[in-house]
Amino acid sequence: MSSAAEGLPETWTARPSHGTGFTGRTLRGDLLSCYTAAVAVLMETRGLSHRAVLGGQPFLAVRREGTRCEVVHQHTPLTGDGESFTLPLVRRGAADAEEAGRAVAAAARRDGAVIVTGATDRLPWLAGAAPAPHWFAVTCRAGRPEIDDVFAWSDDQGDFGSYRAPVEPHRLGPLAACPAPPDPAHRARERLALGGTDAGPAGRTELPYQWLELDPEGAPGPGDRTDGTGGTGGADGMDVLSRMLHRTAAAPGLAQPGWLTGGAAAVALADLLEEAGRTPEVLAVQSDLWVAARGRALFREVLRDEATALLGPTAAGLGDWLEAHVLPPWTGVVRAVRYNALRVRRGHPPQRGMARELRRLGALEDELPDRLRDVLASAASAGGRQTSGR
Repeated sequence: MSSAAEGLPETWTARPSHGTGFTGRTLRGDLLSCYTAAVAVLMETRGLSHRAVLGGQPFLAVRREGTRCEVVHQHTPLTGDGESFTLPLVRRGAADAEEAGRAVAAAARRDGAVIVTGATDRLPWLAGAAPAPHWFAVTCRAGRPEIDDVFAWSDDQGDFGSYRAPVEPHRLGPLAACPAPPDPAHRARERLALGGTDAGPAGRTELPYQWLELDPEGAPGPGDRTDGTGGTGGADGMDVLSRMLHRTAAAPGLAQPGWLTGGAAAVALADLLEEAGRTPEVLAVQSDLWVAARGRALFREVLRDEATALLGPTAAGLGDWLEAHVLPPWTGVVRAVRYNALRVRRGHPPQRGMARELRRLGALEDELPDRLRDVLASAASAGGRQTSGR
C-alpha cells in the first residue's frame, strides 16, 4: 500500500455493495460516472429517484476556447434553485485529516449521505487504478459511517466494481484528500460538477480535504414531505421524471455565452478533435464522451421502464430507437478516441473517423428531443398520466 494511504487498515475488507438504493430503485454503477454514482446514492438516501433525475436528462453542453474545452452534463444544477427537484449541494473543506473525518461522518449522520472528493491513488479499494480524481459516497447505517461506492468500470488497469464497507471517522479523513488535479479537463469537471457554468457553491477551496454535502439552509429535513418538486421522502418519482423529460424535450441551452448544446455541442467536439486530435490534452475529452455515452444508456433504460409506465409504449419505442441508432455510434466514438489517445502516447498519428462519427451523432442529438416531444404529445392525447412539466 502506498504511503498516501498511511493510517488506513492494512486489510481493507468490503461487504458486497448494495444493488438498490434506499428507496428500492436499482443503482447501476455501470451506467453512471463516479460523480453521478455518488450523487445517486445521496439522492436515494433523500428519497429522490436518481433514475428520474439523472436518467431523465441526456444533456451535453460544451464551451471551447482554442484547444481548451469545458463540458457540462447536467441541465438542472444541484444547487437547490431548480424547478424539478431540490438537492442543494455545497463544497466543504478541512485543514487536516482528523477534522475532515469528523466533519464527513457528522454530515453523513445528519443527512444520510455525503459525497467525498478523493483520488484513486489514495483509495485502497481502487488499488491499481490510474491516478485520477474520484468522487464516492459515505452513508450512515446504525450511526456508523460507511463507504458506499457503487461506481463500476473497466480500463487498461483492470476491472473495478462497486464497493461498500464500514469506516471509522479517523480512517475516513485521509480518504478525503484531493490534490488539485493537474489536468485542465479534470479541473473543469470539478469546477462544473454541480451542473452550472461557474464555480458557485461548488467552487474548490484551498483546503487539502474536501467534500460535498447538503446545504442545511436549503435542504428539507429527512422527515419532511414534499409536493413532488422536492428532494426528500414524499417526492413522487414519476412526477419528477415527467418534469425532467419535459425539460429534456425542450432542448435547453445554457444562458451564458459561448456554451453550445445538443447537436452543436457534438459538432464543436468534432471540430476540436479534427483540428487538434494529435494533442494528448485534447484526447482527454474521451472521459467526457464516455460519461455522455453512459448517460444515454441510462436514459434508454429509464425510457423502457419508468417512462413507459408513465407515458405508454411510445416511450419504449423511443428507447428502442436510442439503442439501435444512438448508443452504437456513441460507443464507437468513445472507443476511437481512447484508441487514438494510446496511439498518440506511443508516437503514432491518430486514425481518422472520430470527427465524422461525432458529426453524425450531432444530427441524432438534435433528433432526440424532437422524438421525445412526439412521445410526450402522444401520451397527452391518449390521456396518459401527465404533470405540468415545469
